[in-house]
Amino acid sequence: MPPGPDFYLSMTALYNDPRNLEGTTYGKRWLRHQWQQIIEEQSIDNAETQKIVMAIHGGGVEAGTSEIALATAGFHPATLMPFVDGLGIHDFWLFEGLLSQGNGRLHVTASNYDEPIATELVRNARRCISLHGCSDDQANGRIQLGGLDFELRDIVLEELRAAHIEAEIATNPMLDGSRPDNIANKTRIGGCAQLEMGTSFRRGLYGTNTRPRRKHTTNDRFSGLVASLRRAMSRVA
Repeated sequence: MPPGPDFYLSMTALYNDPRNLEGTTYGKRWLRHQWQQIIEEQSIDNAETQKIVMAIHGGGVEAGTSEIALATAGFHPATLMPFVDGLGIHDFWLFEGLLSQGNGRLHVTASNYDEPIATELVRNARRCISLHGCSDDQANGRIQLGGLDFELRDIVLEELRAAHIEAEIATNPMLDGSRPDNIANKTRIGGCAQLEMGTSFRRGLYGTNTRPRRKHTTNDRFSGLVASLRRAMSRVA
């Protein structure tokens, strides 16, 4: 979360700025579930779900959130091979800043995030985990949990604490994800679980904290976080 007000008041404004080019300034990646059975059912199959994981400020905007989102959705962040842990494959949405510096100007706050594809994905999902980055001062040494899906939020908190990952329910209105117009709260049940993670915490999930290398250098702390989030998502319908 960059300091100060957003440079763009909406995603529409960001896209309409001719200086911003997809593939150069920013990238978008998404997956919507496909109901299919290609081969015989296997015991390790991941169930099809109507759940989504979002990193609306990924890439260089809030560094490290893209990789967490992909893995939480059930895909290796480097190879994109699906996990076979039986905990589900989920839809995902990533918007990624690709600039060598100054990606903060691509931050559009969640309540102004009028991205049409992302909105369609969320409205078709029942559950959502939304991943964000904040400053270390804002995090206060813990993952700050919010969003209007209180059931999922509380399960995430339980799973994180079971994995000895410091977390708490956010009280800062800048971090608590409580606005109904937050894009991640536009699910079919009207809520999400939002995680705000401090800069140092996110940096500590990777051996080399650069956009090209993060996906190749995830560590045990990354795996513990992702496993907690995947277990939490598997506990809700």
